[in-house]
Amino acid sequence: MTPHVASLSAMVFGPPAADAPWQMLTASPAPDLTAAQRQRLDEILASLADWANSGEAPIVALLPLGDAPVPALLVRAASGGSIGPTALPQANGVLITAAALAAVEGRAERLLPLLPVPDGSRNFGRSPLAIPPVLPSIGLRAGWQDIGVAWRNRIVLVPEPADVLPTLATVLAGAGPPEQASRISGWATTAILAPAGDFDPWDVCQLLVIGPGRRHPAGMPHAPARYNLLGEPEPAVGPPPAWRAWAAFREAVGAAAMLPWDYDMTVEPVPALLARLADHADADRAQRTALVRALLAGRGANGPDLRSAGFSLLAGWLEQDGAADLAEADCAALGRPTLLAALAGLDAPGGALAQMAAARVLWLIEGLADHATVAGPLGSAAALWLAKHIPDHPALPGIVAGRLEGPPGLDLARLATVPVLAALGPGHAELALRLTAAGLRQPTANLAGLATALAALRLGNPV
Repeated sequence: MTPHVASLSAMVFGPPAADAPWQMLTASPAPDLTAAQRQRLDEILASLADWANSGEAPIVALLPLGDAPVPALLVRAASGGSIGPTALPQANGVLITAAALAAVEGRAERLLPLLPVPDGSRNFGRSPLAIPPVLPSIGLRAGWQDIGVAWRNRIVLVPEPADVLPTLATVLAGAGPPEQASRISGWATTAILAPAGDFDPWDVCQLLVIGPGRRHPAGMPHAPARYNLLGEPEPAVGPPPAWRAWAAFREAVGAAAMLPWDYDMTVEPVPALLARLADHADADRAQRTALVRALLAGRGANGPDLRSAGFSLLAGWLEQDGAADLAEADCAALGRPTLLAALAGLDAPGGALAQMAAARVLWLIEGLADHATVAGPLGSAAALWLAKHIPDHPALPGIVAGRLEGPPGLDLARLATVPVLAALGPGHAELALRLTAAGLRQPTANLAGLATALAALRLGNPV
């Protein structure tokens, strides 16, 4: 059922004579547009005029008249050859307002059956268009429920002309999640609308659905989707990590405490985004520990995203200022493996270790030598911390050896330093030589310092 709304402005567009520019030929009632919206309408008409010269079969399109989704022009356009041998090109259209869009539950394509194919007359624009209580059905096409158009512009190639509108309706109806689907402000069943002024159809139309025989130029910013050899749609474009983290956080804390989703969040680093969400939710230190534990305990279909969000949130706090506030109760609640895994996810875990109380660092180091994270940058950071604060700590050689078993990287040059080699001492000369050799392969190696340290080791003297 569709609730009744005020009648829509019905319009007919086209050239009044051969070789004349397109214009609004009739409108009932005349649309109430701002100067900027009228300028955009003129640009759209110029684009449609260029398209009409292509001789393509009739098309439909939803084209916003500005940066917002409404008002927008819903049109069904035909080239002159599609109407008759001597006919001029034409388009029938309606102005989609906020009220009209709400009446059809955000699905402007449901109004397409009310727009006739242009026939060369101006009859359609002589009376307002009322939305009936029940709209004709376009039908849906199985298999295209969600192809990820909410996350990336898509062009869908369908094999039969009869598939175009059902596929369009199916993709739009299945686009999600709701918070993100609003980015789909425009669509069309052609890929060759030309830019005009500030109107860029490839930017405005996030979804293009085209049938056989229609051109789709190279260089389009739309990811292609088509049926494969099995007659199945190609895989969807999945949501980015930031969305999964945001959704997992919402599941843990509830929608009331959430910052609303914004498309700009997609490029925000996940730890920083989660920390910002937690700050907005006013989570103090005790609450944030409980929140991390709730995320890490995630189960069910969303379990992996929940657990990933938990690690990212913990890592973000540790990297900012949470390491300085890490209390014994936090360590007991979260556990050493969880904290080590979160620290290992940081680009520079040494900064977090430098903030922590010495007792917390030593507690973590007790479990580091036998933990997988010792082979990464966290192992280097822990070895550097020990060399600076407790050079004779018995865990240092094992941590250095574990790091040497991990992947090479620039942090090996930072680890192969005079303090670390001195801390290893003559008792671990072979390990010191292996570390030096690994460090020398990196462009940031301190050659003079390493030479001095190695000479001292060879003589058995302290550096």
